[in-house]
Amino acid sequence: MKFIYIPLLFLTILLAGCDDSNSSSINNINPTDDVVYELTFNSNWSAANFPTNYPATAHFSGLIGLTHNNQINIFRRSELASPGIIVVAETGEKGTLINEINTHITNNDADKIVDGAGIPADSNSVSLSFSANTNYSYFSIVSMLAPSPDWFTGIDNLQLYENNKWKDNLTLNLRVYDAGSDSADTFTAANAPQINKDVITRLTTDSADTNFFDGVHRDNGTFIGTITLKLKP
Repeated sequence: MKFIYIPLLFLTILLAGCDDSNSSSINNINPTDDVVYELTFNSNWSAANFPTNYPATAHFSGLIGLTHNNQINIFRRSELASPGIIVVAETGEKGTLINEINTHITNNDADKIVDGAGIPADSNSVSLSFSANTNYSYFSIVSMLAPSPDWFTGIDNLQLYENNKWKDNLTLNLRVYDAGSDSADTFTAANAPQINKDVITRLTTDSADTNFFDGVHRDNGTFIGTITLKLKP
């Protein structure tokens, strides 16, 4: 049975379950120019860190996200997931979410799709580069925990340009999210679709199932991974 965590405080800007543990900013870039970030996604998902019913084929699906303004979110905790987020969270397939992002681009609320590889079972990290500008200085990205019922991780609505400076050297701890479309509680459980969808929550499961609480490992507090963003010269 799932337990829904209701936070006492809502952050003004959600970082999709990520904690900014190291950040700095630089100011020697012309604000009218596009900037380029290098993103590195590192996995902590291992049998040692998450031993309860750990799947032998544990991996992350391909990264998919966008640069955008402050008028949109591709997902937000305590709100219903879009069809695109549900498809990514359940299958790792990107097409539906790409269509949603393209709609945001058409509506001038987003600038560029950020599309990258995932982390296969025999690897621990993946990297990609993307560009941003001051008109579209927010960044969001997601990836499925695979296999899983409908669980994903990522960043929502991260502001990269603030106080007339581009942020640099960000390290973000990633939590796991439940998209609210499947009621199963173990990584390899059979599909159990929810007719009445739940809102997106930080994943909390019974200790005998996968042992998550508030999106991290219940006992050792381990985050599922980290994303590092470095501003390229």
